[in-house]
Amino acid sequence: MPLLDRRQRIRAIVTTGLRREFKRPAAIIAIGVGTAVTSLTAIVTVLIASLAPGGPPLGLSFFYSAASNPVILFFVTLMASVVGSGLIADDIDSMALTLYLSRPISQADYLIAKAAILVPLVSMVAVLPLVLTPFLAAILGFFPWDIGLEAMGVGFLVGLLLTMFYASISLFLSSITRRKSYAAAGVFAVTFGLTIPAGILWDVTQNSALLLLSPWEDYQAVARAAFGASAGPIDWPAALVILLGSTILAAFITYMRMKAIEVVSG
Repeated sequence: MPLLDRRQRIRAIVTTGLRREFKRPAAIIAIGVGTAVTSLTAIVTVLIASLAPGGPPLGLSFFYSAASNPVILFFVTLMASVVGSGLIADDIDSMALTLYLSRPISQADYLIAKAAILVPLVSMVAVLPLVLTPFLAAILGFFPWDIGLEAMGVGFLVGLLLTMFYASISLFLSSITRRKSYAAAGVFAVTFGLTIPAGILWDVTQNSALLLLSPWEDYQAVARAAFGASAGPIDWPAALVILLGSTILAAFITYMRMKAIEVVSG
């Protein structure tokens, strides 16, 4: 029988991966609860603001409150750890990776397929609330549509930045171990193992540069600038460089690890 071509193989990996995730209880809970909680929090934010005297402030900066919600941080980390940790580690453990990397699929194709599984699921927590909040505010008439549409676009880009960072980091961690539990723990370590100590050290030393060690603080700095909110303790250009640089570096190292795997093709 003829071999499937490259596009069909990539599509098969993505379809199989998504089908598997939606059958796993842990993934279902993370997806369902994470999406519901973050989206409901966004809705409640709008409704509470509408009840304030004079209504919500008619400006783009209002929507920074949705982007800075710490609930997003927890569920993005949970989603990346539950879904992303096993995407490559399971294939390494079962030796299925060598079959995937047999021609006509390349290492880049394999990673693109795995990212196509993870990114939509993480974006349900990182992007959806940031788009849903201004959409709901505009629908209910609390904001004019020009501000609502602008906030939706900004929210999409800011949420996508966070999504790509966690997708890249979780795939990298998944590629360096056979046990997805180790990769999952690594995702939480990257988030809370950096964010909590950075906050404590900043409180003690008042050296704002230490906050650049925290991915969440970097993300918030970029979100503040994007939504036009009041400036925070760290500058957004440095924070953006760190987030983008970490994302690209993790993706590059993961790709090089895939290139180093020997496969038999014929």
